[in-house]
Amino acid sequence: MNSSLIQDKIGNFLSFLKREYVNTSIVMYDVGARYGIHYLYTELVKHPNFSVIGFEPDEEEASKLNENNMSGIRQTFPLALAESEGVRTIYITKHPGCCSLYLPNTKFLSNYLISDLFEIVDTISVKTISLDQFIAKFEVSKPHYLKLDIQGAEYEVLNGGQSALKNNVIGIFLETYLQEIYIDSPLFFDIHNLLTSLGFKLISCQYNPSFGGEIMELDVAFVRDINFLNNEEDILKGVLFCLIHSNFEFAANIVRDSDIDEANKMAILEILDLPLHPQRMLVNSEDLYINSKIELRKIQEDWWK
Repeated sequence: MNSSLIQDKIGNFLSFLKREYVNTSIVMYDVGARYGIHYLYTELVKHPNFSVIGFEPDEEEASKLNENNMSGIRQTFPLALAESEGVRTIYITKHPGCCSLYLPNTKFLSNYLISDLFEIVDTISVKTISLDQFIAKFEVSKPHYLKLDIQGAEYEVLNGGQSALKNNVIGIFLETYLQEIYIDSPLFFDIHNLLTSLGFKLISCQYNPSFGGEIMELDVAFVRDINFLNNEEDILKGVLFCLIHSNFEFAANIVRDSDIDEANKMAILEILDLPLHPQRMLVNSEDLYINSKIELRKIQEDWWK
């Protein structure tokens, strides 16, 4: 999808929020905040009520982020989020972006050109804390969005933050794997099962081509189902999250099924350039083709016998 079109729609929606919902605040927790805010969220930095809290166990990197006004992160905590409170080992790798609470699967990785990045050069012990424990302990705003990029430990953070997921979080963007890049780390399927059980829907899935083009590493986004959005502000945050991840149709469905007043509902759908009542697609078995916005697929007659 055209990136400028996406940015225009996000900009228009943020202007709508500032005009119609002045006090709507959006808080994102960036877990694994090295290098600063993810590029998908840079447009939100312009919104006066958007703030980011970062987590980066590398104390030197956390300090740099706190000193850098251009990072997009309001405050970075030098903490490692995990499933529970304790002391864990972090495996320091040749590429700092590959460090993890899980041991790299060197035997498996040896089949790929990027294996050198995962070479262990050191280990350190760090104190860990769960997401729910952090929220209870520190006087900070609760998260509406989560971004997780912690090399195989994403499931731990989600499992240790179920109270936040049930009560506060609207959208989740994370990196995950289809194979054990890190030994014994939970995979995409574990994360998908957990989040769908908590009322989240998968709305975006992109793969990283670094493994020789093999689909191995995924960037995925989940948003809370409309039935689990508790109020009008949550609905608007869900719509914005869908826009950020280029899923206009799911954003429109959130709006269509909501109790937002008719004028604002139509204003949002106009931004999305989608109708209030989508046309149903009906299959006529006598036709050779089905038309959709996504594809033109030939139907073989014997499929319908």
